[in-house]
Amino acid sequence: MRCCTSVVVWFSVCVGAVLGTDESSSLAIAADLKSRGLSVSRATVKSAGGGWAIDVQRDVVYAVYGDRKLTADVFVPRGDSKRLRPAVLVVHGGGWMKGDKAKFHYLAAGLARRGYVSVAVGYRLGGEAKFPAAVHDCNAATRWLRSMAGRFGVDPGRIGAVGGSAGGHLVGLMAAAPQVVALQGDGGHAGVSSALQAAVVLAGPMQLTTGSVAVKSREQPESSFANKWFGKTLAEAPQLYRLGAPFTHFSPKTPPILFLRGQYDALSANVEARSRLAGHGVTSAALVYYRGRHGCWNLHPWFDVMVDEIDSFLARHLGDPTPGQLIGWSGSWLRQPGIEVQRGEDRVELVVGAEVTDRVLKLPRLNNPVRSVEMLGTGAGTGKPTKLKIAPKPTHWEVRLPVLEPKSSRRIRIITVGRPWSSRLPRVVTPLHSASQSIVLAAHDAIVVGKNLRYEPQPHKNTVGYWNRVEDWCWWSVYVERPGRYEVRVMQGCGTGHGGSRVSVGLAGQRIEFTVEDTGGFQAFRTRSIGEVTISRSGLYRLEIRPISKKSVAVMDVRQVQLVWRAGR
Repeated sequence: MRCCTSVVVWFSVCVGAVLGTDESSSLAIAADLKSRGLSVSRATVKSAGGGWAIDVQRDVVYAVYGDRKLTADVFVPRGDSKRLRPAVLVVHGGGWMKGDKAKFHYLAAGLARRGYVSVAVGYRLGGEAKFPAAVHDCNAATRWLRSMAGRFGVDPGRIGAVGGSAGGHLVGLMAAAPQVVALQGDGGHAGVSSALQAAVVLAGPMQLTTGSVAVKSREQPESSFANKWFGKTLAEAPQLYRLGAPFTHFSPKTPPILFLRGQYDALSANVEARSRLAGHGVTSAALVYYRGRHGCWNLHPWFDVMVDEIDSFLARHLGDPTPGQLIGWSGSWLRQPGIEVQRGEDRVELVVGAEVTDRVLKLPRLNNPVRSVEMLGTGAGTGKPTKLKIAPKPTHWEVRLPVLEPKSSRRIRIITVGRPWSSRLPRVVTPLHSASQSIVLAAHDAIVVGKNLRYEPQPHKNTVGYWNRVEDWCWWSVYVERPGRYEVRVMQGCGTGHGGSRVSVGLAGQRIEFTVEDTGGFQAFRTRSIGEVTISRSGLYRLEIRPISKKSVAVMDVRQVQLVWRAGR
């Protein structure tokens, strides 16, 4: 009876309804983050992460209109690079009416420390010049940067842009419409292309004749920034709003676009844009951030995760600015005196100083499977790496070090599957593409709750395991962009003679119960279809797995859950 009661309480309170506005207050967000050992703070140039040392050239003139000079601040990784670097234009927000280039200095610095030449662009605001002046300026900045590529060591064929809010709209318009003469202006370098090779949009509107911009233009005309920027309402000048909407200009020539939004920031706003891009064969991706509100990219802890994922996207489409190199990864993962942390594309390396005397390293868990852990250059005088074992615990990982000579430093290498990623902020699982037929909820993205349950990253495991308490459970935060009916598949393993536990999976106010199968081993995984759920609208959901009863020594191991789209609503 007790198990039945616990399931009813969970079903009525917790399961998978779209996370609502009751949880979106600053107090509720702060309380949740505090429970995870996190706090909200403003991102700054100093706090923007480790990596390359950088030089900053301020107030570099990129365009001249009569007596008016427009300037940018250029952030350049220090040191001679034998390779030309990719570059990124960084465009601040502020409703097209306020803000300046310094507003996004922390983002420009964060990207420069990862190896990009970053350019924080100042542009004319709506109080000085109406649309399309701002996009004229941003396109002029692109042409200027391309023409000055040699000065900054930039590859002119690898230029991207990142913008937030109104800046995200401008970046979307830059990406979509380099061929539209009316949006180019006369800011100089007219014979140079303003085309981008990649774009990142932080909650910028792609449509202006529908959606929140249009609603405010019609219903709150006096407070509408768009009305001020265009100088007219949507009703007065619909053709002007269409010209200014990136959505209007999407084509097969549009470069890849990454859309980023906080959980409470109109998640469905880019669904139609992504669908249109997909129709043109253009790559796009959408990422969502747990507990984030509009502008969350300005704040820790969201900035730390977002800049890493912006870097990953840009490296994929512009080319890795630091191929094969390790860069400092200070603050984002491990903060411990005496330990220097560096990160590569598929590894973390730790230089453990002689002053660290504890033979057991306690490391925050990574959101990655782990291929191997080794200590470099210590194998019985041979210089070969010494293999080490990783011991996953519910809240952290432990690595036991061998005994070395006194005052010896040690270098530990952790090889991961994928770029190392770490955050106490729960990761929101998203579909790979707007028309994806399935969403994979991997074990390394699960949030585990309880005393013993944990993520086990070893190659033969890569599972949510050690499920020996019926009270322990796990959940994933998942963004579903495509409403419809979904088949739920669970990849589970269970040792010989230990099957028979009962488990419940909850999503979107619906519950599916199933009996765990004996697969011949807890890591002998088998994918099972356990039922279907209906998602009525796009949004953020929570999928939970909770045991109802435990038949033997453990419930099961789970490597992944898969949501497979079967039909529309």
